[in-house]
Amino acid sequence: MKRLLVALLFVSTQALAQSPAPRPPQPLPVFLQTQYNLLKANLVGAAEKMPAEHFAFKPTTDVRSYAAILGHVVESQYMFCSAAKGLPIPEFSAGLEKKAADKVTVVQMVKDVFAYCDDVFGKATNESLVEMITLGAAPNARQIARGNQLLMVLTHGNEHYGNLVTYLRLKGIVPPSSAQ
Repeated sequence: MKRLLVALLFVSTQALAQSPAPRPPQPLPVFLQTQYNLLKANLVGAAEKMPAEHFAFKPTTDVRSYAAILGHVVESQYMFCSAAKGLPIPEFSAGLEKKAADKVTVVQMVKDVFAYCDDVFGKATNESLVEMITLGAAPNARQIARGNQLLMVLTHGNEHYGNLVTYLRLKGIVPPSSAQ
């Protein structure tokens, strides 16, 4: 009986010794950066994967074209990231949804907006994410946490990535998130 207890004790201590160390905590800025990098890979990949002849594709007449969805996302990301940076929205970003037509232009627009947003995600800290920023002008100005704008980049971008996935699938193309 003693031998059995010793053997069980030995086996259990060996099992505990081999279990992986617990994962370190993941602070919010690290999580946001990880999700942002995933969104970037998916949206840039979606822009690159769709053949140029399908950028005007609309599954029905009452929805945006593939290019217009990407233009809309880009235009919105400039707005969200500008607010998070405390800067005015770049003038050139107005109307990008309507300017988004050909593949070369759209792919570059998507890459450019991520380059514009990279630093605000990369420099995010727990403290900077809860700092209050002002959106809008009086009398409609409101205070929100800077992190809200970064969450909007992710939420809005992923929402429309879902649209792009459907368009890609309708054309028989595996979306970037499924190809990984």
